[in-house]
Amino acid sequence: MGSPRFVLTIFVIMQVADGLITFAAVRLFGPGAEANPVLQTWMHLLGPGVTLVTAKTVACAGAVLLYSAGRERTLVVLTSLVVSLGVGPWLAVLRDFSQ
Repeated sequence: MGSPRFVLTIFVIMQVADGLITFAAVRLFGPGAEANPVLQTWMHLLGPGVTLVTAKTVACAGAVLLYSAGRERTLVVLTSLVVSLGVGPWLAVLRDFSQ
């Protein structure tokens, strides 16, 4: 499964990647590119930058709490979800967009 610190590091890296890719997609396609309606609403109210930094900071803070509580398996599952439902689909969309 890997060391807990490694899993936390990968989670944070994936959150940063997802935030950056989402920001780029929102700049290209507008807030509708974000699938989460709560984040879409906050993007309209505060802008995509503030919204994404806040959301990703909260996610990383939660990951640190899980890490501190020794919940490595939960963190592994959440990291897998970020990769499969966040970063992966964005990379596929941007790949198709660039062709």
